[in-house]
Amino acid sequence: MSTGTPQSTVVPVLVDVPDRFVPRAVWVLQTLFAACGARLRVERDPGKAAECALAYAAVPQTAVPTLGLSVAALELFDKQAPLPRDSFAAHETVAGRLVGAFPCPDERFVVPFDVVASAFILLACWDELTRPQRDLHGRLPYANSTFATNPALLIESPAVDGYVRLVEAAASERLAALRLPPLARPDWRAEGDETPSHFAVALTHDLDNLWRWSGGGLRASARRSARGLRQRRFEPLAEEARDIYRWLTRHLPQGTDPYWTFPQIIGGEDERGVGSTFFALASHSRRDFTQPLAYRRRLPAALRLLTQSGREIGLHGSDRDRTSLEDLKEDRESLAQRAGVPVGGMRYHYLRCLYHETLPLLDEAGFDYDSSMAFAEREGCRCGFSFPFHPYDIQHERPLALVELPLLLMDTGLADPQYRGLDANEAWQAGIDVLQRVRDSGGAAAILWHNSRFDPSASQGYDKVYWDLLQWVRAEYGYAGPAGEIVRRWRQRTAGGEQAS
Repeated sequence: MSTGTPQSTVVPVLVDVPDRFVPRAVWVLQTLFAACGARLRVERDPGKAAECALAYAAVPQTAVPTLGLSVAALELFDKQAPLPRDSFAAHETVAGRLVGAFPCPDERFVVPFDVVASAFILLACWDELTRPQRDLHGRLPYANSTFATNPALLIESPAVDGYVRLVEAAASERLAALRLPPLARPDWRAEGDETPSHFAVALTHDLDNLWRWSGGGLRASARRSARGLRQRRFEPLAEEARDIYRWLTRHLPQGTDPYWTFPQIIGGEDERGVGSTFFALASHSRRDFTQPLAYRRRLPAALRLLTQSGREIGLHGSDRDRTSLEDLKEDRESLAQRAGVPVGGMRYHYLRCLYHETLPLLDEAGFDYDSSMAFAEREGCRCGFSFPFHPYDIQHERPLALVELPLLLMDTGLADPQYRGLDANEAWQAGIDVLQRVRDSGGAAAILWHNSRFDPSASQGYDKVYWDLLQWVRAEYGYAGPAGEIVRRWRQRTAGGEQAS
């Protein structure tokens, strides 16, 4: 990536669809071509199809590779109906095996399904919009997602990445015939770097709690111990006993705490030459289930440590920040003042973020990016895409200025028994499995490790998993760094957007 220079390739694409679907189709095509290092020039006149490198239409265009438009997809979108189960199926294509919905059986089309409508289903989180189920934290459960209801669609294998490869393959010959520059895969290096960076991984840490052994922490441990005793669940009970023993014999005499791991995180990252982003709570509501008094007391010292070490500070949105624009702006300003640095990024506590409600609120508040869209239950790309992108505002039929940075992997989702319950070795393998997809696509996504996972005596090996994953990224020629820096490079690379015909 040449940071500071917009991509040079402008791809002319015929979009011959009903007017009501034009904004959505253009957004999807913009998103796909941005991942190919190109901008989109939309042509609406079928009479000028010969000037285009690709077409999206209900009828195949002569001599122009055409993506088929499905009438069934338009009807589903018009009705705002849930996608039926098993709508996605696997197909062999010029870009390999791809999974798509809405059949377009005419053999003259590039693929036998509607690529644009399939991408819209995933990129716009159509399942969350059309399915009412919500969990304890107000999130769509993975079990009710498009991924869970379509066995052919794997969250750890981003389907939209495949659509990027498809449009790249479909348009390449026509671009040459039109004497236009070829499409270019991403290079995430900073300006002046000699070593290429073929993909990017944002290193992020959520500060849910800063000090475990406060009064609230001791009371919580006592409640968990009593519950384990009542339920005769002896392993969790034994773990609580071990934690208390470590506190009494090590942390209490030394005045330390297993959650105050900033020296370990900062020192380990500095040693490896990388930075990261820390998302901090600016306020607490009743549903945030943390220790607000201890948090407020310790936060100034934590922010000083982090800002002095050059770490990015983002807002860890509380429950009140999810629905109130006024509270959201107030918390952002409050955190920025306390940290003494600008705050442009967001990740919601408990990933309590709804695509169609919360993201437009963040956009209105002027946030630069969000990195909340993920399932706690499963690692992988929630929107089927391993690249940053602008989410779509269905209410106003337009893309947001906000950038969504996919959250690929979270320590809590891997470790907690209520989710995956993996040991350290299994977590390492799960992490590599999904990071390899980002490497292969040339995309960029975030991983999340809480500060509570870096005390060696309590981390159950998850601290080593983080460092080993970071080492793997660097060995595979990936860029690892703060979320805001990755978004900045992405914005510079995609500057210009869509051009009118």
